[in-house]
Formats: sequence, structure tokens, C-alpha cells
Amino acid sequence: MSSPKIVIFNDTHGWHSDQLVKALQNLGITAVLADLADCIIDLDHPTGIIIPGFENELPAAAMVRGIAPGSLEQITLRMDVLHTLAELNVPVFNPAIAIEHTVDKARTSLRLHLAGLNTPKTWACENPILARKVAAEQFEKQQTLVIKPLFGCQGKGIEKITTLAEFDKLQVVGDAFYMQEYVLPSTPDKWQDWRLMVVDGQVCAAMSRQSDHWITNFAQGASCFAATVTAEMEQLAIAATKAVHADYAGVDLIRTVDGSYTVLEVNSVPAWKGLYQATHIDVAAHLARALFKRISTAMPISYVT
Repeated sequence: MSSPKIVIFNDTHGWHSDQLVKALQNLGITAVLADLADCIIDLDHPTGIIIPGFENELPAAAMVRGIAPGSLEQITLRMDVLHTLAELNVPVFNPAIAIEHTVDKARTSLRLHLAGLNTPKTWACENPILARKVAAEQFEKQQTLVIKPLFGCQGKGIEKITTLAEFDKLQVVGDAFYMQEYVLPSTPDKWQDWRLMVVDGQVCAAMSRQSDHWITNFAQGASCFAATVTAEMEQLAIAATKAVHADYAGVDLIRTVDGSYTVLEVNSVPAWKGLYQATHIDVAAHLARALFKRISTAMPISYVT
């Protein structure tokens, strides 16, 4: 029997893809690197989709490592491919629904809120008058606000404001206002949060990110250190991952002044290079084993052209 052949989707393959390819090879799985943007919907084809490297077969599984920015129409086509693969009984890791729940920060906030999980107070709207009214009410309460792009990552495009004058100077992306209360650090002037990697309902690695700036992303220069997490942190990260229907996720937690933890973000296509450098834990191996389990139990619809 030939070895299972899966596809790893990303628009820019590099270190993470290399790590996954090696980890999968160790389990006897061949990985093909592809871009969702290069897939074709073709109703002359038995399944209706053509994936580079799989013109005459379905992949045994698909792993989504990244989706390039694009227009609404482009993103919709890419999600169509992921939805269709799942409908053809191909394990998709993470599934389209998890990506839809996390690529949009407002959707993530809603999922966490409805699941009863601690997350910063959030407001999102597209009406600038209503957004300004919300900001004014919060400033009257001496609350600082953090403004983020609805779609964004790695701490890019984030601003902290405390006055209406600052609000009026904002140039929000896509005319959408996504505002969160600024969570004061538990220790004054010491900015720190935690990234927990959850795979199949378990935390496989965790790190603390520390910075001399309030934005603590690894991509923005924060220092990363291996961290031991509490049961509270672990349970919160696992519950947050479940709330967005993700098989794996990078969950960002912050400790509040009262000592409790709150979920800042859930990333369904998380990078783990900083996590690996801090902990030396082979996250790719954990992901490969999770994929192997799915391949072993899945029965994709077979076809030939």
C-alpha cells in the first residue's frame, strides 16, 4: 500500500512547512505543498475541485497553514475548496468553520462571549457615529481602548487611544471599528502574556511573551520564554479552542490585575517558531500525529478521472 499523501496549504511555504513535511515523513506520510489560490473549481471534474499535485485523486487530508489576503470573492473561493474537501470526507485541519470563526476578530469575540469565557469587553460596528459614542462613554469611565483591524495578525495595525481627539484621527481598515478595553498588566509597566498551543484538546507547549511595550507579539520583538501553565490557563485555552471549533490553535492569554486570566486571541493558523525557540518542543510532531489519527479513521470518497 502506498503511503498517504496529504496537502499543506499556505501562500508562502517556509520553515513551518519544512517542519511539518519532516514530521509527517517520520510517520510515513507524504506532504504536497500548495496554495489555496491555485486550486480550481471545475464541474467537469468528478469532485468539482482540482488541487495542484492531486489532479487524479483526493488528498488523504489537508492542513491549512495560511491563506493569503484577498478580496471577498477570492477568500470565498478558497473557503469553498476547504468546505468541499470536508464534504468529501477528507479531514481538514483546521476546518473552514474554525478559520471563519477566528480570521474575523469580532466573530472570535462573539464565540468566546457566548461560550461564557473571559475575554476583554469588545465593541464592533461600521457606523463611525456609533463607534465614537462607544469611545466617548468608555473614556468617561477612564477606560483606555485598543483599536485593531478586524482581519490582522502579528500585532500589526493595533493602536491604543485614550481621548476622542485620538479617535478622530483614526483611519480604521475597511471602515470597520473593532474596539476592545485595554487590559492593564497584572504588574505595572511589565507587559506579559502567554501563548498556549492546543492540539486535539491538549496543551502541548506554552510560552510567556515579555516586552517593554504593550504589544507583546513575537513578530514585534517580544522576548519568549518557556512557561509552566496553571490548570486555569490550560482549561481556558482548551475551552477557547473548542469554542471556535478548531482542532488546533494558538491561544493568547493575559493575566488581569485581579489575578485571573482572559483570552486575548485564538489563532487557527498559528505560527510556532517562537514557541519552538523558547521551549524546544516539536509542535510539528504533535500536529503530524493528530493528522495521522484522522487519516487512519477517515474514508475519503474515491474517484478517478
